[in-house]
Amino acid sequence: MATSQFKTILLFSIFLLVTHHNSFASKNLVEVEGEYTYYIPYNVSRDKAEQTAMQRAMVAALAKEFGTLVSEISHLDMKSSKDSENVDFWSSASTLVKGEWIETIGRPIFTPSIENGDFVMTCKIRGKAREIKMSGAELDIHLLANSTDPNSETSSFMDGDKIFLQFTSPTDGYLAVYLEGEDGNVMRMLPFTDERINSTKIEANKRYFFFVSTDGDAEQYQLNTDKPIERNNILIVFSPNEYVKPIDYSPQEEMELRQLSSKAFRSWVTKLRGADSNLQFIIKPITISGRID
Repeated sequence: MATSQFKTILLFSIFLLVTHHNSFASKNLVEVEGEYTYYIPYNVSRDKAEQTAMQRAMVAALAKEFGTLVSEISHLDMKSSKDSENVDFWSSASTLVKGEWIETIGRPIFTPSIENGDFVMTCKIRGKAREIKMSGAELDIHLLANSTDPNSETSSFMDGDKIFLQFTSPTDGYLAVYLEGEDGNVMRMLPFTDERINSTKIEANKRYFFFVSTDGDAEQYQLNTDKPIERNNILIVFSPNEYVKPIDYSPQEEMELRQLSSKAFRSWVTKLRGADSNLQFIIKPITISGRID
């Protein structure tokens, strides 16, 4: 009887600990909202303009809620200029804000318009974010189309393009990569489907090219869509500490990637972040455009 009581108390204590942890992680998330108006250069496509406006609206939302790492920057302009634009600042703006984007709420709202004869794209976006308590490793991440040439870096892909990932970390660590689709599912890209490991081991200061192997289809990924344009996210999880992968499953279709719902994935990331302040979660929005026959 004493043994049974002890087991009951132990299980109840574990339940309280897990419940408290999940509650703490959820309370760290806040809802944020941002807006950005982007003047579209003549050589930039509409989908690229939408991507740029959305990414900068995210940064603006984070800066408004959590502030920036540079004291001189008290606010971010919510609008670019056709005459001049601080491209250098915006290329690193996501690393200057003291917050990170965790989840998008609903769909971003894009409003194209014409101002004084110039085409502009305005994006409004809402999401959940959290404050960054400490600086993580400075990761070097590039998405490439059909080639490992640095000039092939893009966030705008065409139907049938192959996607490659260039990744470098200044520290040893563990990497996982996922693809989030419009259908509300998240598919695991790395580790590969046949690998029974939680994450891929990364060596410090080593430049990796993932998904370029010619040894088999399992290590290559081709992006496809039957829509005029499709918006997906490449989700990157990295930490110097080991972590356990989420529960995923294999669809019945042969060669399909292991997957789980976006909701389950975000819940997993939130729990990981609550337990590991060094874990980084990077969202790389991409578009896949259908080819015109």
